[in-house]
Amino acid sequence: MKMKNVLILFAVLLTVISCKKEGDIELSNSDVVGRWNVTEMTENGETTELPLGAIVVNLSSDNSYSVNFLGNSYIGTYTIEESTVIGVTLDPITEYFEFTSLSGNKAKINYKNSVGDSYKFEAMKN
Repeated sequence: MKMKNVLILFAVLLTVISCKKEGDIELSNSDVVGRWNVTEMTENGETTELPLGAIVVNLSSDNSYSVNFLGNSYIGTYTIEESTVIGVTLDPITEYFEFTSLSGNKAKINYKNSVGDSYKFEAMKN
């Protein structure tokens, strides 16, 4: 009988684990708050390594943020929904930073905004 209970428990655990899609990330403020330097950007399938400071996203604990994007600066506020940081600038433009991978201070981020821009970023938080 005990073996049957172990098998049932194992089956339940497998079901729970399989319900969560691979790569699902539940972000918290502590995961994202900080200065993110984008080290690599992919646009239309072409990847470019970036110098330090070329693209920087600062996420503050008070839910304000700023972006320096290749010499252009933006500020606004953000919220977190599951694996995505959603920012709204003063313009207003809505920006979506979907974290597809997060390991320590390194992340892969799918970026898009309400004016149609779309990029893939690799970034480091310092």
